[in-house]
Amino acid sequence: MKLSTYAIIITILAWGFGLAFVFIPVKLMAFYGVQLDVSGIGLARYFGCSNLFIGMIFWSYSSVSPAAKSWPKLLLLSIFYDIMQLAVTLSIIFEGGANGNVWSTVVLFALLALGGVYYIGVCNKASAQVAV
Repeated sequence: MKLSTYAIIITILAWGFGLAFVFIPVKLMAFYGVQLDVSGIGLARYFGCSNLFIGMIFWSYSSVSPAAKSWPKLLLLSIFYDIMQLAVTLSIIFEGGANGNVWSTVVLFALLALGGVYYIGVCNKASAQVAV
């Protein structure tokens, strides 16, 4: 898979979750067994806005060459984000704060982190070929 395709996949995921968190946070969180009060709805909407921003960043990179120096930095920060989200999600699971559906989120963040690691290698290889 090309790096541009990976960027578009992240864009679609981020925009999909972002829009859901902004417009239907109660229904989305009910799928995970979480009940939101007014404050929780507000926080979920903030999170949705953050996801929309992440989608915009990756969309803007979907046409950038893998040899660009900024790609590895973006991917490294994305890996950090995915690992932090993975840790938070696992803590929610182990504290009993959600139902079994939240394991899908664990798998998603783990795959995104692994994808980021893989594509850092692709970027390093592409920039080495350009330098030759």
